[in-house]
Amino acid sequence: MKKLFMALVVLMMFQCRSVKHQKYQTSALDGSQVSEQLPDTNSDSDLQLYDKNNCLMGQDLNQPKVDISKCPVVPSYPEDAYGYSLGAWELGQTKEGEIYKYGNLSGVDENPRRLEFSGGETVVDQISLNCWAAGYYRLRHYLKNPPAEYLKLKENGFQSRFFQFQTDLRNGPTGYQKSSAYQDHLVKWVTFVKANGECVEPTRKDFEDFAKSEVLRRSL
Repeated sequence: MKKLFMALVVLMMFQCRSVKHQKYQTSALDGSQVSEQLPDTNSDSDLQLYDKNNCLMGQDLNQPKVDISKCPVVPSYPEDAYGYSLGAWELGQTKEGEIYKYGNLSGVDENPRRLEFSGGETVVDQISLNCWAAGYYRLRHYLKNPPAEYLKLKENGFQSRFFQFQTDLRNGPTGYQKSSAYQDHLVKWVTFVKANGECVEPTRKDFEDFAKSEVLRRSL
């Protein structure tokens, strides 16, 4: 009886340490694979590495591209990070020609996924999703230790929130080419899809340059 009890305890401990399969981003730009399954692991360090705040850990975020293959699929709504609101998903122009549409993405198990907004919806392909993911997970990483100039903006009541904005030239020219201030409270955090499908990602230096320009513009 004692041996049976000890075996059950060991089994329960093993199950508690196991990580369930989760969906993760694919970095393929051709949209051929929506997600991949990572194997179960008993490593606490793996559990930390693959979450939304650590999946870019160890990468040079001043390089033009990051590897998002270890990042979770982007959620239906951008999740707050370190007390900052990351807003909603927004497209400068949809395939149907509607402009400045924002809202939520359909469920992570759907393929294809859709941007759902007031009065309608539009299908979002894997190139757009991957580009959004690169910008979103970069921003989560940057907000662990924001540039000093951005903290100065926020402390003075400016640009305290973000929207995950995407300009997709395959749909049309409407939108921003780089992250920009919107009114006094919001940062349009921009990922940019060129006409050939290449994603332009916001680097750490881009964030620093944006914040410096806003501090200068507002004479702070």
